[in-house]
Amino acid sequence: TNQHSRGRELGGWSRRNFGERADTMSKSEGVLDGLFSYRMAKTVKVNDRWLTILSNACYFLILGYIVIWKLGLEKAYLEYEPVVGYVKQELVGSTPQINIAEEEYCKDMKCRLCDAHDVRYPNTDTREPLITTYVREARQERVCHRNATRCPFASPFQTVLWDDYLVAGIQHFQLKLYHAVQAPTFFFQSRDKRFVGDSKHMQGRLVKTKRGAFGGITTVKDFPANSQDDKFTVAEILDAAGVDLDHVLPGHIRPIRETGTTIYCHIRYFNDYTFLAPASHIRYEYEFVHGDGVEAIYEPVHLGVAWTSPVDVEERMMLTRRGIKLVWTQEGALGRRSFSALMITIAIALAMFKIVSLVGDQLAARVLPSRHKFRGGAEDVIGDYGEDIDDSSSSFIHTRGGAEYGSLGQSQPRI
Repeated sequence: TNQHSRGRELGGWSRRNFGERADTMSKSEGVLDGLFSYRMAKTVKVNDRWLTILSNACYFLILGYIVIWKLGLEKAYLEYEPVVGYVKQELVGSTPQINIAEEEYCKDMKCRLCDAHDVRYPNTDTREPLITTYVREARQERVCHRNATRCPFASPFQTVLWDDYLVAGIQHFQLKLYHAVQAPTFFFQSRDKRFVGDSKHMQGRLVKTKRGAFGGITTVKDFPANSQDDKFTVAEILDAAGVDLDHVLPGHIRPIRETGTTIYCHIRYFNDYTFLAPASHIRYEYEFVHGDGVEAIYEPVHLGVAWTSPVDVEERMMLTRRGIKLVWTQEGALGRRSFSALMITIAIALAMFKIVSLVGDQLAARVLPSRHKFRGGAEDVIGDYGEDIDDSSSSFIHTRGGAEYGSLGQSQPRI
């Protein structure tokens, strides 16, 4: 009897254990089915003409913005790298073309004929040269002894004689320019010559920005890729910057020719000018912008000491230069195709589409006259509170409005 009882207990335990294992396996299969099941959102068709027109208009606007503006104009499928480079310039004089008698400003003040070495300061290769238009040569003598411990004057040198003059025909001088540029990382990674170039082998142009309501950019001069240096006359630089040397700056009483000024010279590089960028060659633009303020440089030239008895006399020449200071900058960026940049643009488009869809859903659910029907068709309620959901039932899905739709596998009504 004990053996039979023990056998029945073991049989019952085995059946329970088998049932629990079967339930566990069934749940595991349910979890796996959930993990490896594809889910898609439910679609409710709303037959409202104005909502349809509004949403389609927004979709077309977004599509046009992405395709035409972002991809077509802004080249949003490119990644960019700022350029680096250098500028080399040379000032060339044109003395034979200058006639002092024909220069109007020389009638009011003394003028002198000068060459490029006198006009350019400093007379070395620099990004910020001064093109001299006005010079004052002041002869100064030391009024305080070189070994004195104190001096009652503001300067130990005092001016005894001076001479002022203008540089004649400054507008005829010519500037020869050479510059090179590259996108260092792009070129280092690919050794692609599309990311390096110089002014002798690139096409460029000088542009001028028009002011006013109908302003824009106009081309003043073109520079072909002819293996030669680019050349400007000082008159062309002044015209492109909108500077008149005989004009008086605000707050001054003398013309710019005698006070000096600053012109910012921008060289802008780009390679995304073709329909399908990047292009095979780099291009560049010059733009000259007039800066504020005046420009003056003071250069002392010591003439030595005349040893006399009982005192010694020390002299110097103080040169005051005023003129046009050119400040050169190299700007811009070169682009190359980038899959990540393209994906970012596509992600922006999808996000904008989703925002339009969400706004449309809110309009349909809260504003339109048929908003109650839309909410009823868009939201499903599975079961009620306090009731067990029988998975074997085929009619446990109810709409918010109370209409029975049937199982998930059945087709849903359209509104």
